[in-house]
Amino acid sequence: MSRVLTLTLTSHRGRDYPVELFTPDTAFTDSGAVYLYLRMPQGRSLRAHVLYVGDAALLAQQIGVDRRPGGIWDQAEAMGFDTIGALALARPEDRKLIAREFIHSWNPPCNDGHGALSGLVGLATPMPELRMGGFRR
Repeated sequence: MSRVLTLTLTSHRGRDYPVELFTPDTAFTDSGAVYLYLRMPQGRSLRAHVLYVGDAALLAQQIGVDRRPGGIWDQAEAMGFDTIGALALARPEDRKLIAREFIHSWNPPCNDGHGALSGLVGLATPMPELRMGGFRR
């Protein structure tokens, strides 16, 4: 597992969520989580680009599905995806609620009907601000 660090994402409602960041080659366990495919900021930018938000009862299996040719993984990768964010949540109703809040907050371009390719240009919706936790190895 390649956890990079923890960051706090603040939704459009002002709620803070601690999201663990992982490299794309991480071998996840099958636990419940809201997960995000992100393009992390370059240089001095403090805004991450949320490219996709999903919720999964079995995260490892769901990422396997996403990785099928032509799937969400390929779409996000074409947009520069370089980091997976995960917020572990056991209760399905919590995962669905938070995933919807994240989608509404950042209008990810890979979520059907939520920005499509228009999310790549300008990203008019608020981007999550990064507040760094500690580095973990």
